[in-house]
Amino acid sequence: MKHIDTGILQNSQIQFFSRSILAKKLYYHILCIGHFFCDNNYHLVRDNYDSILLILIKDGSFTFRDSNGEFITANKNSIVVLDCYEPHEYFTNGYAEFLWMHIDGVNGREFCNEIINANGNLIKDSTFSEAERFFLKVYNGLEDNNVTEGELSFSIYRLLIQLVTNEVKENNNGRSRNIVSRAKEYITEHLDEEITTGIIADELHISPTHLSRLFRQQTGFSPYDYVIAERINKAKEYLLTTDKSVTDIAYLTGFNSQANFIYCFKNHEGISPGRFRKLKF
Repeated sequence: MKHIDTGILQNSQIQFFSRSILAKKLYYHILCIGHFFCDNNYHLVRDNYDSILLILIKDGSFTFRDSNGEFITANKNSIVVLDCYEPHEYFTNGYAEFLWMHIDGVNGREFCNEIINANGNLIKDSTFSEAERFFLKVYNGLEDNNVTEGELSFSIYRLLIQLVTNEVKENNNGRSRNIVSRAKEYITEHLDEEITTGIIADELHISPTHLSRLFRQQTGFSPYDYVIAERINKAKEYLLTTDKSVTDIAYLTGFNSQANFIYCFKNHEGISPGRFRKLKF
């Protein structure tokens, strides 16, 4: 590990923490947390530090190498998410103030990948205030030794969920939620027809890319995955409550063939439609 401490100014703080065996096994936990004030000489290059790094830029600018190897500059009121299981590099471009923490545990790295896949390594503005409140609450709680490992794990989980969904209303009347609700209604009403992201987007008069982003933020599914899940759920209702054949159910739920239906059903549920029909509930 190469860690260049030059550039870290006075009043900067860092804390390291020990974790119990239980925390390492079951919880999300913090390895270290800090509040840095830096000048343009701060620069860190590291092969790995097995954890997820969250950085909140309070002032100035901060440049990092993203998951694609490109350098991106983050400015005030933005959040940087880095997978430190991989090589990483970041530096300041002048005066900068930022809060940061290395976290890990349970499926922390999977959470990190979901955040990056959904929003990229850089998240701007929308979740900054709440994330800052969380940072300061955790920082002060740890400093005063008045937070349990379980409480800390729950708080970290809530923050990760927030960063995955990046939930923020597009405007004061909740237009983004309305778009997703309308998309869900369209899917329900046209389940036996061809449904694509493009078709839904045309119906709602927005771009497919915008719809996909909003839909994933609000539901955790891509539109395509949601359609498949809804078709499978409807098929399960038919299988348990009617005597319709598997072929009929396939077409009633929008699959283009019995073979495709059986393949998707097994892939989704782990058993065939025929075996599912025999289950007792």
